[in-house]
Amino acid sequence: MPAKKVVHIKTAPAQAVLSPAQKKFNTLIKKIDAQKQLLAEWQETFERCRTDAVGKLEPLKQSMKEQQTAMAHLLDQQFTANKFTKNQQEKLTHLIVELCEELLRSGDNDELKAMYNKYTASDYDTEAEEEQMMANEFMKSMLENEFGVTLDDDDFDLTNPQATAERLAEKVKQREAEAEAAAAAHPQRKKSAKQLAKEAKDAEEAANVSKSIQAVYRQLTSALHPDREQDPVERERKTELMQQVTVAYGNKDLLKLLELQLAVEQIDQSKLSSLSAERLKHYNKVLSDQLAELQEEVMLKEDQIRMMVQIPPFEPLSPKRLAMLLKQDIQTMQAEIKRIQQDLRQFKDVKNLKAWLKSFQLPEPDFGFDPFFDGFPPFR
Repeated sequence: MPAKKVVHIKTAPAQAVLSPAQKKFNTLIKKIDAQKQLLAEWQETFERCRTDAVGKLEPLKQSMKEQQTAMAHLLDQQFTANKFTKNQQEKLTHLIVELCEELLRSGDNDELKAMYNKYTASDYDTEAEEEQMMANEFMKSMLENEFGVTLDDDDFDLTNPQATAERLAEKVKQREAEAEAAAAAHPQRKKSAKQLAKEAKDAEEAANVSKSIQAVYRQLTSALHPDREQDPVERERKTELMQQVTVAYGNKDLLKLLELQLAVEQIDQSKLSSLSAERLKHYNKVLSDQLAELQEEVMLKEDQIRMMVQIPPFEPLSPKRLAMLLKQDIQTMQAEIKRIQQDLRQFKDVKNLKAWLKSFQLPEPDFGFDPFFDGFPPFR
């Protein structure tokens, strides 16, 4: 396979500077290449992070749950078997309830529910149901305002973000279809001669743009058709190249087609520099559309990753930051497990537990609810 050659217009010998269209061509090429690299980096980084999350983080999370469960039971046993001051009881109650809440968020456990109910004098299932309803209402209202749709209660569930996203997409599509139907139902005013002329010009331009990319495709298929090649090795090479040409043409990937032309020496630098103004105009239109599609694809990939790893939309994210967040989560989890293991050994002696409670400060009460942060840290 020939090495990839860079598609780039340079000044011709008799040309002092590049024309605006030539500069635009080079700029579009650079931006498309950058978006392709970013998309590939997102895909590669996410796959690597997903592998590390499953192989490294998940076992740590399970170990963490086991240590936290052991801590909740130990504190409960010490509370029941020993005498504590009112202040110490208040602190122990807070710690036990907090542990039960965190553990129950990640899975059902009747023993922990009973422990939670014992120290709160309430019912965990009832409270969880009410909190879920509040969270659903908050997020449902926000999405309705953002996308201009009305969501039924059955359409939205924070515990199933994938199904919610699918229902939201259906609602948006339905709204757009209804808007189109409403517009079609109303008789349109007769178009002016100026409007008709513009539509005809746009249609002609679109046809010319399509012809430009078709011309590149035909030149490549003509030169690379494997059935015309007698040499088995060369036939295999051309078959592989033809597959790339077919995929690139199907994706309207003009940059890839031009790269293939350079690779097989069907065009050279002088031909790129001498492209006619009309052909260059058509190329720039194709490249502009291709850039817009790539930018949207990158944005969708980032949004998909945000949803899967539960990172809020306003938090900066990049492939490098995604890998860093996972690394931090693993390191934090390892440190937390080690700390809890040390505390478990210490707190078996009630004197050590009481000494630790003396320095422990209860947090300030928090009456707010933030659906982005309550129980949704990255990769957890």
